Amino acid sequence: MFENAVLRLWSEILGVEVTSADQDFYDLGGQSLAMVQFVAMVESEFGVELPIEVLFAEGLTAAEAALAIEAGARA
Repeated sequence: MFENAVLRLWSEILGVEVTSADQDFYDLGGQSLAMVQFVAMVESEFGVELPIEVLFAEGLTAAEAALAIEAGARA
């Protein structure tokens, strides 16, 4: 449900087209400040507070980020 939103937000933040949920944020050129921006945008758009420690994990894919948003939305 949130995968398309993650792809859109990552594309906006990173300035590259993110087309697959299997793409890794850090492999796409993402850095910690960009991740903080992503967290703020998710909170603003969806009212979901994401756990930073999950998002700063090495190898974070868009699918994993979407699952974290979904879990936060249910909490």
